[in-house]
Amino acid sequence: MMRCPRFMLLAGLFWFSLPVQAQAPPSIFGAAPDQSFKSDAIFSAPAAPLPVLGGDLFPEEAKPAKKIWKGSVEAGLNGASGNTDLFNLRLGLNADRNVERNLFHTDFLYTLGNQQNKTIQNVAILNARDEILFAGSPWTLFGSTNIEYDELRSYRFRIGIYAGAGYIVVNDDITLFKLRAGAGAVREIGGPADRWVPEMVFGYDLKHRFSDRQSIVSTLDYYPRIDNFAQFRVRARAAYEIIVDPVTGTAIRLGMQSRYDSDPGPGFKRNDLNYFATLARSF
Repeated sequence: MMRCPRFMLLAGLFWFSLPVQAQAPPSIFGAAPDQSFKSDAIFSAPAAPLPVLGGDLFPEEAKPAKKIWKGSVEAGLNGASGNTDLFNLRLGLNADRNVERNLFHTDFLYTLGNQQNKTIQNVAILNARDEILFAGSPWTLFGSTNIEYDELRSYRFRIGIYAGAGYIVVNDDITLFKLRAGAGAVREIGGPADRWVPEMVFGYDLKHRFSDRQSIVSTLDYYPRIDNFAQFRVRARAAYEIIVDPVTGTAIRLGMQSRYDSDPGPGFKRNDLNYFATLARSF
């Protein structure tokens, strides 16, 4: 009578020691997924990458757009009253639009001088140049125009239109040096020779940064007449810039500008040379 329970206990232990295939309960949505544990599943599935500071955490459309326009405005003023009445004003603007295959530059300058209630200078100059850039090449193609207004000259407006090619000699984080050459025509409206005269143009642009706060800029254009190289014009400008506030882009500019004409007309000097000190702000 005692052997039967002991036999049944041993049989039960043997039965539960056999491997049993776990079966998932039936589902109304179809076969249940395999829920068996796989030891290599942890290592076979790559982990999701963690965000890294400075990485692409934002979608492409949310990134800030590349700055296309940049430039600066400048102004200078000095005067005196009493035994000598003097008033000088200088206003300037320059802007560049830079995209992948195109560079557009424009600058405007206005100077007004009055001494003893008499105008000694009233000049406005507008320059504009559009350049086509080629990927991987230092060569460029350009079209340019310049317009001058001078109250004290024999003409009221001088308009020039030119086209040609440019070559980038140096372009790095410190120095930019470009050469250009082309041809076109100029006309002095309101003057004794109110007609289009063919001209050539040779010039350069130079920008060099000495430090994070000091730089120099220089530009020159030489315009000889195609039919007579003895008659020519030269436009040159150089300025030294000191940044006084990097946050707002405020700077002091010290420089000079020269306009030389080999044949200015009777009663006029060949060269007009201006010195200036202005306060500028970049944008």
